[in-house]
Amino acid sequence: MTAAGAADVRSAALEAYIAKRGKQGFRIETQTGTQAVIVRRHPLYFLLRHIASGKAEQRLVVSVDEHGKIAALAAQPLRW
Repeated sequence: MTAAGAADVRSAALEAYIAKRGKQGFRIETQTGTQAVIVRRHPLYFLLRHIASGKAEQRLVVSVDEHGKIAALAAQPLRW
């Protein structure tokens, strides 16, 4: 497989994963061809961010390896 073909497979795998998680309420915060940060806010986000900030949103770093395997890890919370 060529490098361009491998990149297409990785991008397609990432897009499919993001589409699946998008149906679960996640939105894209940042994205490259092989990595993305996705976020899902709790329905009571604006209240929880002051009371229980760890429960207010869920952030994931999603990456795709050279074989098209998806890895999603918890991301650091945003710091303002």
